[in-house]
Amino acid sequence: MNIFVLIGTYLLVSALFVAQPWLSRKNVLFGVVFADDDVWQHAQAAMIRRRYLNEAICTALVLLLILFFLPYFLAKGSLAIVFNCIMVALILIESFVYVLANRRTRILKQTMTPNAKLTTDKVIVDVGKSDRETVLSLRWFLILIPLFIATLAVVWFGYPYMADSIPTHFGIAGPDQWAPKSWRSVLSPVFIEVLLGILILLIRRAPASVKGNPNAAPGYAQYRKMMGILLIGFCLMTELLFLLSVISFITPIHSLWYLAISLIDLGFLVTMFVLFNRFVRNMRSSGTILDDDAKWIWGLFYFNRSDPSLFVEKRVGIGYTVNMARPIAWIVLIGIILIIVISNR
Repeated sequence: MNIFVLIGTYLLVSALFVAQPWLSRKNVLFGVVFADDDVWQHAQAAMIRRRYLNEAICTALVLLLILFFLPYFLAKGSLAIVFNCIMVALILIESFVYVLANRRTRILKQTMTPNAKLTTDKVIVDVGKSDRETVLSLRWFLILIPLFIATLAVVWFGYPYMADSIPTHFGIAGPDQWAPKSWRSVLSPVFIEVLLGILILLIRRAPASVKGNPNAAPGYAQYRKMMGILLIGFCLMTELLFLLSVISFITPIHSLWYLAISLIDLGFLVTMFVLFNRFVRNMRSSGTILDDDAKWIWGLFYFNRSDPSLFVEKRVGIGYTVNMARPIAWIVLIGIILIIVISNR
């Protein structure tokens, strides 16, 4: 595997961890909700942010040095194993650093004078607009069907003509990992396409505003709809990437096609960040705000039996997270894990 690709991936993931304090609404700090964004000017809150940054950056740098030098002391071909171990360590340690920051912020909140704008027993769902205005139409999802059918057809009719070794991983220069041909290996892209489609369908019904009052999440309904369109575009390009992958099982495909589609997918991700900054980060909440910190475990995991929502807006990060109190959420998570395991065996 290309060392520069691995280091680039590592730097991107570590940068997202470092930037977590800024990947939330301005009245939310490390997963803890406040009445307004004045908390960002609070001296102790600033100290918590600095401490988090120091810990997160130091962790990322130490692991980067290990990633860079350790393969030189191990057997040839161990780079991929080292990278996977380092990425797992990065996720676990950086998550622990975030949990510590969440705990410090909760303690800070307890020492502050209670704000009347925060409430624990008032939830107003914005239903002033019709589904047509706030929820992405199902017709958008019809766009995904042709490429899915094409991928399935290539797998079904092209299986006898496929090589005995099937590419299972694609780098910038093309395939770099292979597995023996089997229905499971060639159908892996189809399974992932189904998973992506189901997730987008479920996310489509995420509530537009369950924050205490509609102005607690201003502009979120429009943001949610635009994000839905971007997710469909991302899924469409991913389907095209999978279609080319299964075609490559039969005949070689130039690596530039993979690079071009990957760059388009990257463009969708960048656009998501721009939309988040415009419609979420830069919006100022007002009015009564729901104080449901008790429903957020470590500021990361949402567990609320009284909330019928399956997907809700993340406290930190872009997109949605599941309501762990809903049994169907566990079914979805187990399904995702099973598909990933089956696809990589």
